[in-house]
Amino acid sequence: MRIHRRSSITAALAVVTALGLSACSGTAEPEAVATATVVVENAKPAFMASDDTTATDQTVVDYSLPSESVEVPFRPTSVITFDLATLDTLDALGLGAAVVGIPEAVLPEYLAEYAELPTVGTLFEPDFEAVAELNPDLIVTAARSSSAYDELAEITTTIDLTAAAGGAFDPAAAIVRATQLGEIFGAEDAVADLVGDIETRIDEISALAPDAGSALMLIVTGGEYGAYAEGSRFGYFFDELGFTSAVPAAELPGAEGSPHGDVVSNEFIFSVDPDWLLVLDRGAATGEATGDSAAAEVLDNELVGATTAAQEDQIIYLPASELYIVISGLTAVGNVLDAVVAGLEG
Repeated sequence: MRIHRRSSITAALAVVTALGLSACSGTAEPEAVATATVVVENAKPAFMASDDTTATDQTVVDYSLPSESVEVPFRPTSVITFDLATLDTLDALGLGAAVVGIPEAVLPEYLAEYAELPTVGTLFEPDFEAVAELNPDLIVTAARSSSAYDELAEITTTIDLTAAAGGAFDPAAAIVRATQLGEIFGAEDAVADLVGDIETRIDEISALAPDAGSALMLIVTGGEYGAYAEGSRFGYFFDELGFTSAVPAAELPGAEGSPHGDVVSNEFIFSVDPDWLLVLDRGAATGEATGDSAAAEVLDNELVGATTAAQEDQIIYLPASELYIVISGLTAVGNVLDAVVAGLEG
C-alpha cells in the first residue's frame, strides 16, 4: 500500500517535467529575469457547445479534450486568482503578496487575511471590469471559473489550473498543479518540502486505514445526508488511502453518481453501522451552517448515536472549506490528511 502511494505521487510529479523555463532575452544579465517566461502545460481549457448553444458559444469546458500550453511570465508580481487552491498554495509558499485580487468566497481561517483584497467577481462569474482595473500580469482560473477563460485571456495572460481530478479530492492531482506554480515562481524546493510532508501523512494513513474497520463518507447539507463510496468524488479515502467502504458504491441508494452524494437517511446509517464516519459539513464550507443545521447537530440523534462510529467516538469531521471549496491547495490537502491522521490515532 505504501509503495503504491509513493508511486502515485511520483507519477504526478512526472507529469510536469515538460514544463520549461525560457528567457526571452539572449543575454545573461540579471534584468533578463523580468522578461523570462515559463511554459505551463495543460493550462488552456478546451470548450464544447452546451445543449442550448451553437458551436461558437464556448461556454462549457470539455475536460475530455487535451488542454493547450500557455507561456506565462516568470515570477509574476500581480496575480488575480479565481482558483482558491492557487491562493492556498501561494500562501503556503510564502508568495501570497503576489496576489492582488480574488473572488468573493468564504475563506478558511488560514486564508482570512486575503479577505481584505479587492474582489473580482465570484468563483463562477468574473467581474471583468474589476479584473482589468487591477492590471494583473497573470490570471488563474480553475473548475468553477474555467468557462470565463477566453474573456479573461483578452485582458492578460491567463492559465487554467483545474486539477486533473476536477472537484474530487486527490492529492496527486493537486501536487501536479502545485509543482507548476513552483516552476512559475521559482519555488521548486519549497514545493518539494511541502509535498514531502503530504507524502508522510499519506503513508501514515495508508498504514492505519485498512485495519480500521468499515467507513462511511457523508456530506451534510442542512438536515440531509449524501453518502460516498469508492470511485466517487471523495473516493480517494477508499481507493487510495485504504478505508473499507461500509457500503459498496453500487449498493448506495439515491441519486447515483451525484456530486452531492447518494441521498441516505438516519435509518440507513443505523442499518449500515459503520465503524467510522468521515463527515463533511457543506454548510460550514459555504457559510450557511447555523444552529441545528450544523453537521454535528444533525448527527446528534438516537439512530446515528447507536452506531459503532458514534459509540466509539470515531466520527472524523473533515475540514469543510479545505475539502469542499479549496480542495487542491497544498495546505488544504495537508489539513484534510491531518484530520484523518488525528482521528485514526485517537
